[in-house]
Amino acid sequence: MRTTQHVLDLDFVAGKQSRAVGVTGMLTSAWHQLRNRYAIGRLNDMDDRQLLDMGLKREDVREAITSPFFDNPASYLTRASRNRASLFYKGTRHD
Repeated sequence: MRTTQHVLDLDFVAGKQSRAVGVTGMLTSAWHQLRNRYAIGRLNDMDDRQLLDMGLKREDVREAITSPFFDNPASYLTRASRNRASLFYKGTRHD
């Protein structure tokens, strides 16, 4: 009888831990999103030439800031910078 009770207790504890990890993971994700948005917001303080050195334009930063909350805003900037670099190396640079 004791073995059965211990197994049930372990299953119950494992269920609690998975929920706690899930909530902690969600809070951590939200914290990272807020921190990324704050950092991207600071890109607005740079002038256009500094942004272009990173392969970005002001419109790219605006698009990243106005993206939906749970989308990663850094992915917008990474995609824009890579596209601009690709065009540059192909010889069709559009500044």
